[in-house]
Amino acid sequence: MITKEHKINKYCCLYVSDFHLEMILLPYLKNKIDNSKTLIYTQKDLLESIRILLDKTNLKFEDKKKILNLKYWNNNINEICNENVKEYTIIVNGDREYITNVNNEIRKLKADVVNIVDCYDINKIDIKSQDINDNYKGVLNTESI
Repeated sequence: MITKEHKINKYCCLYVSDFHLEMILLPYLKNKIDNSKTLIYTQKDLLESIRILLDKTNLKFEDKKKILNLKYWNNNINEICNENVKEYTIIVNGDREYITNVNNEIRKLKADVVNIVDCYDINKIDIKSQDINDNYKGVLNTESI
């Protein structure tokens, strides 16, 4: 079986709390949501905290609605593997094992471009700057990448 080659762009996001993570992700999501199929894979449910945060932001109602309507998945990439999408943006948040497992599943997607943002809670994970340099194209922060 011949599979389609796709470009994978991997980025890293380091955060100290759920709200901090969401503040970092909001500008990135706002910029990506209209141009790519955006998925969020989280080990821990973040939907309630994102609702609280969005209520306190000055984003347009339409942008808030788009972000809230994103699918927050629980490691079930097989449901979307047969979709024909040009570009995916995938946020992955959890412990190292969870992130590794989701990243392995992402390889099954059929797309020209896959943007992956692996999010690490620095209070729970020991990540070295060399790991970031070796494995990621850039680091996501509140000003984007």
